[in-house]
Amino acid sequence: MEISNTVVHLMKEHTGKGPPKCRTYVQDELVTVLMRGGFSQVEQTLFEAGKWIDVRSGRQDVQDTLAARFIEAIEKILVRKVIAFMSASHQDPDLQVELFLLEPHPEDGLLA
Repeated sequence: MEISNTVVHLMKEHTGKGPPKCRTYVQDELVTVLMRGGFSQVEQTLFEAGKWIDVRSGRQDVQDTLAARFIEAIEKILVRKVIAFMSASHQDPDLQVELFLLEPHPEDGLLA
């Protein structure tokens, strides 16, 4: 829950609006943050005008810009190094996903 709250807070702080729903899944070295909803009025207007590519591109720019902040937050919360970050969005339904690949624990060996 701390990861979800932190990611939503970062989105709200830097975009003015965050998603109303967020859930985080942590499995071994993979952290998945799934956000539902949160179109801004501008994004909704563009989407309705058929400019979904512009909405997706704008969201990717925001996610790329916030990547370092997301990574820093995940590393602080989980006390593990993030070795890769990936981000994507989907417009209908309105979804965003942030994926973090963590450095494996030494006892786990190399990534398979």
